[in-house]
Amino acid sequence: MRSIPRTGRTGWRDFMLLHLMAHYGLRTGEVARLTVDAIDWSARSLLVEQFKTHSWLALPLMDQTLELLRRYLRDGRRASQRHELFLCTGAPSRPMTKGAVSQAFKDRARQSGLPIAHASAYALRHSFAMRLFAHGVGIKAIGDLMVHHGLASTAVYLRLQTEGLREVALPVARRSRSEGGAA
Repeated sequence: MRSIPRTGRTGWRDFMLLHLMAHYGLRTGEVARLTVDAIDWSARSLLVEQFKTHSWLALPLMDQTLELLRRYLRDGRRASQRHELFLCTGAPSRPMTKGAVSQAFKDRARQSGLPIAHASAYALRHSFAMRLFAHGVGIKAIGDLMVHHGLASTAVYLRLQTEGLREVALPVARRSRSEGGAA
């Protein structure tokens, strides 16, 4: 992200949308559907439409993100009557699609020189989950943040393996056959 110049509209837009994906685990479609009105400055939160579940998620925003959003709206987003937060840079003014968000990620990954040129934008969502897990956030809480319906979905994002789970499993007392357990 440091390699993205924030000197023009495209740089600011790409930096901001990738920042939201990396720091909040947003999907490409969720970023594409964000509106300026989704930012609740007084509550310091971002209201995100969960397309898969037809619900809304209010994400608390970090001070850094609030400041970046202010700067993006002031310096990076073209003046427009449109409500969408992220717009294509060409005329006429139109909202970015999830495909355009994915392409912005691919372009910036290639330009960064990092060995991630073939990664997809979902790599940011995976990284978000992994960072939370590495900082001790539980799988259930991560799944709730990512709006997963089951732990299996979250486990895929965390790339958990059976051996890794054995290391953190709680001990289970063995029951005798008379209690209905295996001896």
